[in-house]
Amino acid sequence: MKILVIATLIVLNFLVVQTAAAFDVKAGNLLQTGTAFITNLTAHEYGHALVGSSVGAEGISVSFFAKEKNNLFLGYTSMKRINEKAYPTFALGGEIGANVSFEYALQSYRKRPTSYNKALLFFSGTDFLWYSLYTFYLNEDNPDADPNILRKETGASKDIILSIAAAQSLLNGYRVISGQDKIIPYFTFDRTSIGFHVKVPY
Repeated sequence: MKILVIATLIVLNFLVVQTAAAFDVKAGNLLQTGTAFITNLTAHEYGHALVGSSVGAEGISVSFFAKEKNNLFLGYTSMKRINEKAYPTFALGGEIGANVSFEYALQSYRKRPTSYNKALLFFSGTDFLWYSLYTFYLNEDNPDADPNILRKETGASKDIILSIAAAQSLLNGYRVISGQDKIIPYFTFDRTSIGFHVKVPY
């Protein structure tokens, strides 16, 4: 556990230092940073909706700044019916949406390194890590938080989920800093499984 905590702190330090310029305190930059946060939040929630729909979820509803079951959510995507085996896929859909947001931000940043693109890289590239840390250490009693759903439905421990989230964030950070796509983290899914993979193009 100590190694995981140290690795997580290193990843966070690495990413925060590299993206600090995105948070230059000027009115224009603050607006762009806020817009990037909302963009990633929207991609995350509609990721749930689109992935859920692709695995047979019915009655999908997306809401923002909602209170559900005595918990406040910045974004909340619900559904009325889904095959029990597809529930982890629905929960991971938010991270798949954030991955799409990251890929868009990365290509945009390489063409135009604006404050918006830098902030979107940060929010989308670390989405799973921040969400998992927040859930496991500050919001553990919330059964509807995606990392808690993944833990319950798959049997994966906190350490496994945090390790995957940290590895993904570190590799995303490497792609931003190096300007190369020599190693690409990504998720896969179907109706009965989810997976974390690393692609090495050559």
